[in-house]
Amino acid sequence: MSTAHIHSPETIRKFRSQFVKFDGECRQALASVSGDVSSVGEWLRREQLAHWKRELRRREELVQQARLDYLRVTQGDKYLEKQTGVDERKILERAQRAKQEAEQKIEKVKRWIWTLDQKTGKLLQPCSTFSSLLERLTPQALGRLDRMLDRLDEYLRPSGGPPSNEGAP
Repeated sequence: MSTAHIHSPETIRKFRSQFVKFDGECRQALASVSGDVSSVGEWLRREQLAHWKRELRRREELVQQARLDYLRVTQGDKYLEKQTGVDERKILERAQRAKQEAEQKIEKVKRWIWTLDQKTGKLLQPCSTFSSLLERLTPQALGRLDRMLDRLDEYLRPSGGPPSNEGAP
């Protein structure tokens, strides 16, 4: 066992203080990472997926309405002035493209959800391990530092006398 020549326990007190600060910052960073991942996942699942599903239903209704308008014009409604249906066909095609876009967005959101789940599962494992280590080892380390400080205070206290009351009136 090696020996250390420490003349003041203040060095260990400073180290202990920095260690507590480091532990707190690590825990905060780990919680932040976990929270950010959860937030993104919830945003994709609840907001984006729901938004694009609603948008798909709305766009499907627009396609149905455009199809009915186009059929009414092209089936020869004798009371309409124009019989070609060019404008209605363009509206129908535009509505179909918009519907396809919503379907693609839904697929992309689902793909991002799956990718996020796959990647974060692998990446958060080391974070979880580190968090567990902090939970288990920090109290042990602080206890050990406190015992060192107690022993140093006892060692540095003048022998035979009561503990000094520095700063006492």
